Amino acid sequence: MTDYAFDIKERIRDAIDIVELVSRYIPLRRSGQNYVGRCPWHDDSRPSLQVNANRQSFKCWVCSIGGDVFAFIMQVENVGFREALEILADQAGIQLPKHQRADSAIQRQYQKIGGNTAQGQNVVPSQTANGNHIQPQEPLTKKTLYRALDWVAQRYHDYLQGGNEAELARNYLRDRGINAESIRKFRIGYAPLQRDWLLEQLKRDPHRIKIMEMVGVLARREDEDDPQSSWSSQPYDRFRGRLLFPIRDTQDRTIAFGGRLLPGSTLQSRAKYVNSPETHLFSKHKQLYGLDLARLTMRNTKRALIMEGYTDVIMAHQFGFGDAVAVLGTALGAEHIRILKRFVDKMVLVLDGDEAGQKRANEVLELFVAQGADIETLTLPGGADPCDFLLTHGNEAFEHELQHNTVDALEHAFLSATQGIDLDKDIIAANQALDKVLGIIALAPAVANPTDPRRLRLEKTIQRLAQRFGLAEQEIRNRLREIYKRRAQSAKRRVQSVDAIASVGDFEVNAALLEVYSETDDDMGFDHETASDVFVEALPEIPWDVTGVLPDTLEIELLEAWLVEPNSFEVFRVKIPVEWLLSPVTRLVHRVCCEFSDQGLAPTFDRLMTRFDDAKMKTMLVTWDYSANEKKLAVNDQLIVEIVGGFERRNEHRLRPKYIGRLKTESLSDEEKLKLLMEIQQNQRTKHGIE
Repeated sequence: MTDYAFDIKERIRDAIDIVELVSRYIPLRRSGQNYVGRCPWHDDSRPSLQVNANRQSFKCWVCSIGGDVFAFIMQVENVGFREALEILADQAGIQLPKHQRADSAIQRQYQKIGGNTAQGQNVVPSQTANGNHIQPQEPLTKKTLYRALDWVAQRYHDYLQGGNEAELARNYLRDRGINAESIRKFRIGYAPLQRDWLLEQLKRDPHRIKIMEMVGVLARREDEDDPQSSWSSQPYDRFRGRLLFPIRDTQDRTIAFGGRLLPGSTLQSRAKYVNSPETHLFSKHKQLYGLDLARLTMRNTKRALIMEGYTDVIMAHQFGFGDAVAVLGTALGAEHIRILKRFVDKMVLVLDGDEAGQKRANEVLELFVAQGADIETLTLPGGADPCDFLLTHGNEAFEHELQHNTVDALEHAFLSATQGIDLDKDIIAANQALDKVLGIIALAPAVANPTDPRRLRLEKTIQRLAQRFGLAEQEIRNRLREIYKRRAQSAKRRVQSVDAIASVGDFEVNAALLEVYSETDDDMGFDHETASDVFVEALPEIPWDVTGVLPDTLEIELLEAWLVEPNSFEVFRVKIPVEWLLSPVTRLVHRVCCEFSDQGLAPTFDRLMTRFDDAKMKTMLVTWDYSANEKKLAVNDQLIVEIVGGFERRNEHRLRPKYIGRLKTESLSDEEKLKLLMEIQQNQRTKHGIE
């Protein structure tokens, strides 16, 4: 196993202030030397989250969640350490090797479309949307692309607010009931019809123009509606004449746009909607509109409302349903579900009440079940979309629909499969419908734990199907088991096909297969020849759910002493052998402290927090650190003697039964028994300081 380089983690940790980081998610106020705020992980009526600026740590005393900047991002964004590292590296402006490769790809694309990276370092105007100046020699990186898109999003937003031509867009928003606060919150904008308006904003700088082409804002002739136009050889605004909805990632960075052609527009175009193309920053299969705003609300509701349109999401937020998101011009996919499962336990697919909405629900239903997602569907009455329904009936009526008229995925599958079928009379159609429903049920991941809610839901579904189709429950189970069996056989044949391909010796085929099956979550894109410079030996994972893994009171006191006075570690290391440490957690901390100490470095709290990637371990370290400071623990000679004495007594207590058992063993000779008695006597003398 490998681990991320300590120096990279340390640089990132030093560059990010935890108070500023946490403040982006929840309001903080000063309380003595620390800061406090309402915890985002439980219903916090009074501030129970404490942020220690001096130690650069946080701790919630109700949920017992704590750690450093990495742990906070891991918890609040529900990501692993790798993703947290990337997020914070971006914020700190520190390049990871993986990002260096991505930046190289950006520079190659820039050169391919005619740019000159040596001449074109300052690729966007001198100020971003928030007024931050860009240095003239800024490298051409993903960060530059983000800032370029933020800049152009602000220009579109400003034009919507005050541009003469944007009156049509302002009227449309007003007629749709979208208020000024929502326009500001979602940074809605408008792109003027004038083909070269954006070129003028860019002062026709060729390098800046190339960047806008790279991020998909400017386009060339092949995308133009009129190829014979005299403008066809010039770059033009892809979104001209359209109302614009910026799409942002979970770090609040603009990555793309969705553009809508307004009713009454003079623009001649066949497309009602135009979205950004795939770029280095944007993939529509991995993004959801509104997730940047919805993710914090989702942490409280544990629910995601999945809608179809930009205005549906905006109106839902406007009416207080801040957990609404939408897909981006594509069908809901497995990656969307995976992203949402980071934030929520339940998803509600809010459908238009028309036939098309029902068809789309059937298309994605199997995907949800296969992903093991807890999904419900809500079909709005009267064929209304969410935006119109909320404007007409209000938030209370919408909440009523959510509470009383949602249908779980398998129930929706049953209703869809049996629509128009008389289950009592049409035996053939009823059997076909049952096979269809069971086929969807069989897509769900297997759950062995009988108390798992998904297992209980399956049992109830089988009971309902037995009642509705007039069959015995065992018959339903047998048919379901037969479907599992057929799929297992099919999967076995596919594996045999892969083995056959592998035996052919086709280099290209084998290389592709190896690449797919060799990818790991630990791959950060580091080159093999430089890996030794970037990685250090990975630490073993702690089995936190195993009984006895946590340290007892005595070992916690030792750990607290190490954290309060790191220089005392070597004293304890000499007096307390590692074999005396019973908890795997204590032993692992001891191992890391030895790593630092052997390099001539004190095993400080900061270094330990940086070395460990495990969020639970970070929480434990913060807990011990807070506890030691609360007790005003002072590590002096007396405390060292007391702690060491405690370990000696515990070790003696553990060994005594072992010694007695050996003495009673008949296989020991008299000489061996005498030797063992002498060993016990010497241990007692050492214990009492007798020479």
